Amino acid sequence: MASPTPCPDRDRLRKLLEPSSAPDQSEIVGHLDDCEGCQHELEALATGEWSWAEQARGCGHAKPPDQSAFWPALRAVEGGAAVATPPPVTTAEPPAPEEVSLDFLSPADDPQFLGRLNHFKVESVVGRGGMGIVLKALDPCLQRTVAVKVLDPLFARNELARQRFCREARAAAAVTHENVVAVHEVDIDKEKDLPYIVMQYVAGVTLQDRLDRGDHLTVREIARIGRQVASGLAAAHAQGLVHRDIKPANILLEDPLARVKLTDFGLARAGEDAKLTQTGFVAGTPLYMSPEQARGEPVDHRTDLFSLGGVLYAMAAGRPPFEASSPFLVLQRVTGEVPRPVQELNPGVPDDLADVIDQLLAKDPVERFQSAGDVAHRLTDVLIKLPSEPAAATPTVVPSRRTTITRARRTVPVWVWWPAVVVVSALSLLGVVFLTELAGLTRLTAVSRGSAGPAGPAARHVLQANVGPIWGLAYSRDGGTLATAIDDGTFKLWDLATNRVRETVTAHRGPVWSVAASDDGRWIATASDDGTAKVWDAATGAEKKTLPHQTGVRAVAFAPGGKVLATGSRNGNVRIWDVEAGHELATTAGHAGNVTALAFSPDGKTLASASGDKTVILWNVATGREQVTLRGHAGGVYAVAFAPDGQTVATGSWDQTARLWDPATGQERATLHGHAQDVWSVAFSPDGQTLASGSEDKTVKLWDVATGHDRATFSRHTGTVYAVRFSPDGKTLASGGRDGSVRLWDVE
Repeated sequence: MASPTPCPDRDRLRKLLEPSSAPDQSEIVGHLDDCEGCQHELEALATGEWSWAEQARGCGHAKPPDQSAFWPALRAVEGGAAVATPPPVTTAEPPAPEEVSLDFLSPADDPQFLGRLNHFKVESVVGRGGMGIVLKALDPCLQRTVAVKVLDPLFARNELARQRFCREARAAAAVTHENVVAVHEVDIDKEKDLPYIVMQYVAGVTLQDRLDRGDHLTVREIARIGRQVASGLAAAHAQGLVHRDIKPANILLEDPLARVKLTDFGLARAGEDAKLTQTGFVAGTPLYMSPEQARGEPVDHRTDLFSLGGVLYAMAAGRPPFEASSPFLVLQRVTGEVPRPVQELNPGVPDDLADVIDQLLAKDPVERFQSAGDVAHRLTDVLIKLPSEPAAATPTVVPSRRTTITRARRTVPVWVWWPAVVVVSALSLLGVVFLTELAGLTRLTAVSRGSAGPAGPAARHVLQANVGPIWGLAYSRDGGTLATAIDDGTFKLWDLATNRVRETVTAHRGPVWSVAASDDGRWIATASDDGTAKVWDAATGAEKKTLPHQTGVRAVAFAPGGKVLATGSRNGNVRIWDVEAGHELATTAGHAGNVTALAFSPDGKTLASASGDKTVILWNVATGREQVTLRGHAGGVYAVAFAPDGQTVATGSWDQTARLWDPATGQERATLHGHAQDVWSVAFSPDGQTLASGSEDKTVKLWDVATGHDRATFSRHTGTVYAVRFSPDGKTLASGGRDGSVRLWDVE
């Protein structure tokens, strides 16, 4: 009988996960078929669990034999990371949530509570996963129910675990979005020396719960849930964060509308923290992991998009796209196989949704969508195309079944050949498309699904820079320059005499949502999801001021004279600044949703702010106090503008209407019907007689302000029109949007 082959060291095992083949691969394959210890070691390398000791404890296998490569690998990881020695390896099963020890809690004053953590009164254990224990608790100070995630006491003395837990807190706290679980507080229980995170408590179930119980998900539900996940990811990615573990168990469905809340940013990693650990672990959940994660390669935001594709596939097909008998074999399928077409498993999936799933599951990141915002927009298109009555034509998916991962069978794995990877040419980056706080609500009213009608007159000129969606426009005082706010974090200054770009300014780390030019000709201001607004020299493009915010900034506007600037944020705040000094003059907090647009009255005494909370508030600039609130829109308000005489305010909304208001009384004067989808922008002509509106239906309309009649429609854009602006002389209207173009129209 041949003597057993020695266990390979950790480096040789790791080479099996690399794309290039090794000459001794067949020898190692044969050894793995007979050595369970090395099988466990290799699965741990592939699945990337945080703790080697925890991996052995929780995998349900026997303790690896003494000669296994597991033990030197464990010592190497612990030594290389300079961490404290973890608890001894045992074969005990990890405790179920109801068996979690709560010895770290202080005694409760009230017997109805399990205990106390600082001042939080713990009601129950929600669950346990990764490094944390999640508790449902009452905050007696604010009288609200919260979720408290505590670092598992097993890891409390492990410095690396503490760092990662704190990184999770920073990652989650950096994202403010309705589709992301909000973080209220991060602290340490000094008595027990336990870090904890206080989060929004979400009443509902996870998407995994729904799949496990075999719920039938309609195509509308699949697209709606996917759109909300993409919107939450877009907000995270704008902060430089990659979630790295998107899966149904991390997607909460909040009662009663099943609004999506992304949770568990435990694997999220900001770019500046990328070197916090260098153990080479592959982080993520195998069933939804991207190929680049599986290979242990550097990842970016597109790895989350692959995982989102896996989630959409699971909702539509009733099972994940890649399944196998062990985590390692799952990873082989992730890297080397194409999943079965989703329409073969569920013929009711429409072609456009199947196309989205296929593109998300592309092996090469450059072949996927390049932004979560773009995915959200495509899924919005899927929803729009669905019939008004879901029951009539929206098929249900096949029942889901719970997927488990078991030990590999003793067969020669197919991953002997899997490292062959095809690398394709890089594609141009697609733009990020922002969906507002109301993007998660299913449109319950029927909308026109037809074409926009005849194309109408052609634009006088098209400014095309091929850089992605354009979110904002601003003319210079003399009308000779047009500034464009662009999704790629830049703004461009166009010379309208030559119709060429005069300058491109790299302005922000996130999309530039808004741009404004001061009427004295000195300044340009920009707003971005990177949490800043900036002021630039209009002549040179040099940065003059950076105005920091706690959350993403959606809107900027100059007051007449150029000395005062207003900014609007995702947290509902409006801030007023002294431009020269860069000092804040006032802050308002009147909105319950994000601030989407701002406009000053011609005299500079009143500031209008539009919000996703369906309102527009008129503020007294001198005092910062609310004067009038405009109510009546059925959805979020995306746009606001003052007429040149200050006697009329125009708004545009998710409810597909533009409206005219009396700013003195807050009374609505007229509702302008005509657009088939959201109205994203409005602007008055310099004489105040015409209102322009841009819409998601790809059209620009001109309205007679006196009569409310539709005077003209321009239909040459191929995507949503996000911005419209009149030139100072009123002869030209500029429009820009998702198709990346600016079109200049002769108003007459």
